[in-house]
Amino acid sequence: MNKATKKKIAAALDVMEDQEIAFVWNSSYSAVHNAKTSQLGGLKPGSRRDSAAPNLYWVAMFESKNKQIIPPPLIQASFATEPDTATAVAGLRVALENA
Repeated sequence: MNKATKKKIAAALDVMEDQEIAFVWNSSYSAVHNAKTSQLGGLKPGSRRDSAAPNLYWVAMFESKNKQIIPPPLIQASFATEPDTATAVAGLRVALENA
């Protein structure tokens, strides 16, 4: 991942951390709600939950077009329990550092 993309994602995470995001826990990625996506520079967060054990919760950042997420995710993070916004953003920051 190039430096410009990392910077763009980092800026989006800064906006997201102050929101109360409503995650959607379907078996495939769905766009989240209340993430102020108009302020995320063309990015959109998504979430999903594994349908098989260990039933991990996943949060990711995607490019978006017409308010839809465009797979594959740019970064993603998994959690054993349902994350709140702060936990999800922290996990995505770690994923960004490792990208």
